[in-house]
Order: sequence, then C-alpha cells, then structure tokens
Amino acid sequence: MLTDEDLQRELTAAFHEDADPIARTVIEPAALLGRATGYRRRRAAVRAAAVMAAAAVLAAAITLEVTVVRPSPGPGLEASPAGLLLAAKVATAPSSSAAAQGMPRFYVVTDHNQPAAYVRDSATGRLHGTVRLPAGTDPKLTQVTAAGDGRTFVLALFSSARGTRFYALRITASGQSAGLTPLAIPPLPAREAADAIALTPDGTRLAVAIQTGGRDGKVEVITLATGAVRTWTTTRGGDGLPEALSWDAAGRRLTFFWSGATSAAGLWLLDTSAPGTALLSGRRLLPQTVGPDEVQSALFNPDARTIIASVTYNGTMRLTRGTVVGGIVEVSAQTGRPLRTLLAQRAAHSSDAGWYITSCLLSSIDATGNHLLVSCGKFGRLDRGRFTALPGAAPQTAVAAAW
Repeated sequence: MLTDEDLQRELTAAFHEDADPIARTVIEPAALLGRATGYRRRRAAVRAAAVMAAAAVLAAAITLEVTVVRPSPGPGLEASPAGLLLAAKVATAPSSSAAAQGMPRFYVVTDHNQPAAYVRDSATGRLHGTVRLPAGTDPKLTQVTAAGDGRTFVLALFSSARGTRFYALRITASGQSAGLTPLAIPPLPAREAADAIALTPDGTRLAVAIQTGGRDGKVEVITLATGAVRTWTTTRGGDGLPEALSWDAAGRRLTFFWSGATSAAGLWLLDTSAPGTALLSGRRLLPQTVGPDEVQSALFNPDARTIIASVTYNGTMRLTRGTVVGGIVEVSAQTGRPLRTLLAQRAAHSSDAGWYITSCLLSSIDATGNHLLVSCGKFGRLDRGRFTALPGAAPQTAVAAAW
C-alpha cells in the first residue's frame, strides 16, 4: 500500500521526468539552444500530463482524499488550496489606483515570434516604441533585465552566426529609445546558452545564468565598465541548471533558482562579495518541493526579507472547472514560511488535453518589491495582490520582460 509520502515522491518524479527534456549527453549548439527553450516552456505549460499519468497509474493502488480549503478571496482573487505554501492567507487586493503607486513607468517585453522588443506603458500597456533586434536573432532565446532606474535595460540576444551577445537599451523619460548598443563584454561561447540575466540595481554589473554543453550550469557576474568576469560553478554536474536570477537592493547578494530532479533544487542565495567559486556554497532559502507544493520559480525581493514564489499544488487528483492548482506566494526569506498568497491559479482547459495544470511565470520584480510582471494564463502586472492584464505575450509561453 502506498502512503501519501510515496505518492508525493511518485508525482514529483513524474513531473521531472516529463518536464526535463534536456539530454544527459553533450549535444550540438543548435540542439542545446532549442532544448533550453523547450525546457523553459514545458516547465510552464505541460506539467498536467505528468500529474494525470501518475494519478492514473496509482489510482488502483490508493485512494487519496484531498480537502481543499477555500477561504474568502480578496477582490479579483481566487481561493487557495490546502498546500503548505498556498495555505497562506489570500492578500486583500488594493484599489486600482493604490496598486499602481510606486511602480515603474515603463516595461520592456520581447515577442518570441518577432525579432523586436517593445517599450510599453506600465499603467496602460500603450506602445511607446519598437526596437528591432539584429538580423538573424532568434527571438525565442531573448533575455531582458532592467536596472533600478527603470530606464536602463540589457538584452541577451542569440543568433546561430554570432552566439549570445549582450546589448544595452536606454529609454528617455517619455519612453523613447535610440535602439540597441552592443556592450563591450565577451559573447558567450557557441556551446553555451543564457537561461537568465539580471542587472544590479545600480546597473553596473550583470549576472548571467548559463547552461553549458551538457546538463551543467554556471553563473557569471560581469562588471560592465571593465568586462571583468567572475564565475561560480558546481561539481554537481548533470543534476540541475541555474535559472531566475535576482539581486538584493545593495547589489551584493544574488539568488538563483537551481532547477532539476535533485535534493539540492530550489532557491539559493549567493554572496557575490565573499571569496570562492562554488555555486552551491551559499544558503538554500526555499526548496523546490514543500510537501504537496512544487516551486516552479522564485525571485528575491530587493529588501532581502521576502521571496516571491510561483507554486504548483500537486495534491489534487481531479481537475475540473475552478480547481485551484497553484499560484504566487510571498514567503519569508528567513524561515521559508508563507506570508500571503498574492494570486491563485485555476486549472486551464484545451480541447485536446481537457483540464490541466499550468503554472505562473515570474518575469520581473521592481525595485520596491511591490510590483511584478507575470504570466498566469494572461500576461500582466501583479501589484500587492491585484492582477492587471497587459499586452506583451501569448498565454503559456516563456516571457522575456522587465521593468
């Protein structure tokens, strides 16, 4: 007879087996980059197949009764399920005018189907400018990050001819841009792909999460004025990849999400001012699996006191209209305990797959920590518990956006 813990392990294993298409062998650059893109997309969109398959296999052996707790939601929010992280009280959404206070004026978002970046108004989504990407750029592999001033951006752009190169994008107070300026830093080698980038709040250093030729990963921090590079690697080759970079307000501590079917998976804190080059030498702030909840991604709040986590609830065996399957949770960086649920996510539906589980994608957090760019079925901003849809990306795609 399977216990609840056995069931959780089976489901988690099924998730990782289905969602991680990156091969354990060394592969060619084109295949590496294609798989990197597929990996990010599938983490966001196809977890339901693994859950339903695992549930079907185990249904004959165990009947699991799941109690769903549904407290009264705040305006515009859905109720939370009884996961360990998602059990946090649902945030009371502020008014629309209060929610918008203090947010950056503009955001930059790229289109995974068009070689362009768009400067848009954060309040209305109005287009202020279109920036064409260099010829040959593969838009699906674009990464974008912003400095704390809300007007300085960096893009990582890949082409098969040039590899991954880095460009500055600066906009005026009215949202206009003169275009991209190549940064005087080395491009990534042909066998490497940038899975995430993050500027320090003062815009002086750029962190890059890199997938190398196999299943290894590393993090580099580049000083933009000099081109100096510091690299952190791991001896745990093959069991994970770094993603989702975020800095504290001082630009000293960096978090990255170590993703993979490993006990080390989760959100890690790296002190970039400390000596050493070991990537996993810091402290893990939040594990990838917390009881029935699986953390898909997480960002460090600039105040270094809280974490914003995208969570999938794996305890539900039946999916129907209205089933809450995950959401976005604010978690204590000190204790790992949930503080409040900012947004709850319901099961999605398609004609070919029926009801399925999908997760929210975290694109960017602003300097105040109160405003997020997210994709939860729809792309938009999340302001202390209030979601506002914005133009910028199709549902269920990896989103490169920043403010």
